[in-house]
Amino acid sequence: MIRFAICLIAFLFSGCTLTDRDKSGYHETTRVCDGALLVDSYTIVGGGALGGDRVSDYLTDSVNFRIYLGTYITGNEAISIECKGDSVHIYRSKMSDQTHQLEITKTWGYSDAELKKSRRFE
Repeated sequence: MIRFAICLIAFLFSGCTLTDRDKSGYHETTRVCDGALLVDSYTIVGGGALGGDRVSDYLTDSVNFRIYLGTYITGNEAISIECKGDSVHIYRSKMSDQTHQLEITKTWGYSDAELKKSRRFE
């Protein structure tokens, strides 16, 4: 019994080390803003038959910047992007328990010119 407990504790502390910003599980790249920007998606944990995947998204132009947009579980949450001129608007949505529809829970934005100037890579 003691050996089992020690093995269990060792497993828990040495187990999965993936974080929401892990980029080892590349999933796809989606072009946004008429192809001027890209969203790179990485699968952090695959849900398989038990549920949605845990996915992290990054906004990039592949040369000047790469910013972390967030992590979400497919099927229950989403991150979407809308481009208006030089502005990039980001919307985080979550499935409502009452309506079973995605509802926006957070909104933020960036200026494309400022992002390129920032040279920020995450």
